[in-house]
Amino acid sequence: MNVAVMTKSLAAATRAWRERILRELQEEGCSDLSYRPRSGMSSIGWLLAHQAAAYDYTLNMLLKGKPPKNPELFYSYRGDSSDQGDWKGTALQEINEYFDTVESDFLTYFEQASDKELTRILEGPSIPQYYHGKRVIDAIADTFAHLNHHNGHLSAIKGDWCRQKEK
Repeated sequence: MNVAVMTKSLAAATRAWRERILRELQEEGCSDLSYRPRSGMSSIGWLLAHQAAAYDYTLNMLLKGKPPKNPELFYSYRGDSSDQGDWKGTALQEINEYFDTVESDFLTYFEQASDKELTRILEGPSIPQYYHGKRVIDAIADTFAHLNHHNGHLSAIKGDWCRQKEK
């Protein structure tokens, strides 16, 4: 199977899960992006923006060696200890536009990538230790694992919200 086709399929499945959980949360009466479950897990808004930042990081910073496409949102939701998983008040529409744009750019990159690019080894001083020595294709797998890890968080938030409503 073609890598671009497979990447599109992974992106579609990831997006479908994300959108399903958001729709279910809204149907259950939770539309507050600042909502954090009792476990202390990150807020809904942070998770959604962080997913966009994951696409942005992988494509623009890791693979292309450029700055993030949307530095303001990227640095607000990058996932280090400075943000604590808090929602910064960014509108859902702005978060979704960021996600849509970087997802589209990500998919376009892989549609156009040669086999040589996909098997390129990530190395050099700007490559974080975690990625050092991995192929570009491996970075794709890591990105979808990361995105779906956070889809799991969204699912857990929904469960927490529903349990709180029952009380």
